[in-house]
Amino acid sequence: MKRNTTHKTMTALLATVLAAAGLSGCAGGKDAGGTGSGSGAASGDGKAEGKVTVQLWNHYTGDKAAVLDQMVSAFNASQNEITVKALSNQDPQKQLTAISGGSAPDLMFTFWNNIGPWSEAGAVLNLDDFVKQANFDTKKIIPAALERMKVDGKVYGFPISMSMASRLYYNKKMFQDAGISKPPETLEEMFEVSKKLTKKDGKNGYEQVGFIPDYPWIDNVFWPIIFGGSWDDGKGKLTAAQKANVDAIAYQTEYYKEFGSEGISKFKSGMGKADTPQDPLVTGKLGMMIGWENMYNDKRGEGGAIGVAPFPYPKERPELKNAGMVSPVAMFIPAKAKNKEAAWKVMQYFLSEDVQIEYATKAKTIPVLLSALDNPKLTKNEATKSLWEFYESAKSANLNGFPNSVYINEYLQALNEETEKALKGQITPQQAMDNVVAKIQPKADKASKK
Repeated sequence: MKRNTTHKTMTALLATVLAAAGLSGCAGGKDAGGTGSGSGAASGDGKAEGKVTVQLWNHYTGDKAAVLDQMVSAFNASQNEITVKALSNQDPQKQLTAISGGSAPDLMFTFWNNIGPWSEAGAVLNLDDFVKQANFDTKKIIPAALERMKVDGKVYGFPISMSMASRLYYNKKMFQDAGISKPPETLEEMFEVSKKLTKKDGKNGYEQVGFIPDYPWIDNVFWPIIFGGSWDDGKGKLTAAQKANVDAIAYQTEYYKEFGSEGISKFKSGMGKADTPQDPLVTGKLGMMIGWENMYNDKRGEGGAIGVAPFPYPKERPELKNAGMVSPVAMFIPAKAKNKEAAWKVMQYFLSEDVQIEYATKAKTIPVLLSALDNPKLTKNEATKSLWEFYESAKSANLNGFPNSVYINEYLQALNEETEKALKGQITPQQAMDNVVAKIQPKADKASKK
């Protein structure tokens, strides 16, 4: 899963920085060019002109950083007690260095899978007491998004927005040329459609392919979700080797068996990359792909070249219709923040419905409040039309994501490595998942004893 595997080195970085700072023994324990207007970490008593100053660091750049700055300005103008100063373009390494030392900001936006390892080190504040004291209703948050903010059942952050893979994108012209009248509803139908869309080039290769299950990346979380799989039982036992997860890999390997691993690999190397002028879905080299909400916004819709449909489900599992994977952006308060109460107030502001709607509209993302998903300001707004289907999908009870934990990055890395071996035919899907459990279960056992 690309949005997680981009942080493969986070564990090593964590260990290095924490060893230098001695953070592992601190109090608290385990209980996605910046335009930011801020100046960095908090200093002194955190007050400016009689107001409490909340330093907000985030990893955004470009347009998304600009949108956040607008939201911060609106908050500052809405009340007289707190001034928020945002500092963008702060990647995970910069964030971790700050919260590990003595210059932690008051509030941070980061990739959700950082929450697990950082909370283990005592660097992230447990928000359960704040939630209880404020009588904050966590049930108003999309469950799958909120669950990514928890470690061992405790809340360490809240999502500000979420990304989601839940649709099938397809090239309309390729479908028309092949005489395919509608997108597939089941995974079995998708396999047959893929065969119809695949054409040889006369040189032992392909000029177009219907579907490649690991394009544009190996997605070791999305596929098990589509098959109803899971990764742990909530009590420390890993479930990666269960039938649903194995079936998810086995389904993907069928494409390589049908079209040939060498042939697909050769085709992939020359078919172009997503979101470039040579994008294969747009140019007609690739018939279908997994659809995230932030892709092809200008090419979807009635007049667009890209069609959109619910992602297919296993024929024998109709109850899994409308499944999808969520990947939220996390807001959290560092354990060493100087202005925790003020930061919590800012966090609640970002979780109010009007703010969620405005943020989702300007940033072209999915709000995390269930009530916002039905608000006409989003669902009747032409500016957000490309996301209407995703707003509807976000209500599905079949949304899921990878469980957060202190060993999350090692777990994801192992899944990626073993899945790749299975797709190449080097080992069976069952062996791949058995290998993952053998590698990671000891880490889960160690974590559960702490």
